[in-house]
Amino acid sequence: MNKISNKVIILIVMVFLVASVSFIGAAGMLLSSDMKVIVGNSMSPTINQGDIVIIEENPDSIEQDDIIIYDATWYPHPVIARVVSIKNDSNGNPLYEMKGDNNPDPYPGWVPLKEISKVVYVYPEIGHINLMIRGL
Repeated sequence: MNKISNKVIILIVMVFLVASVSFIGAAGMLLSSDMKVIVGNSMSPTINQGDIVIIEENPDSIEQDDIIIYDATWYPHPVIARVVSIKNDSNGNPLYEMKGDNNPDPYPGWVPLKEISKVVYVYPEIGHINLMIRGL
């Protein structure tokens, strides 16, 4: 009887994982956006390693306190951060200063809107399987 109950538990877990992945994929397609698995804890406790975020590429606007992802010149991987300040360049275009919630200081440089994707939804902890497969 114990062998049967273990198989049932494994089957239930597998069905849950497939359903979760399907739901995330459907949500991503519905939002016409992209998904990213978070590696690192710069945004902890708001967003943690292993969370999956749905992002909107090429957003129309970004506001202070929005959470975004961008390719920083000072780091080899996409950076997730919170917008802490906004200013305009000499042509009136907005530039954004970022900081991780878990970091004491803002990141170097100001980033234009065209280089930013906006985080629109977070799926907590679902990306841990991806991180295990990648050895992270």
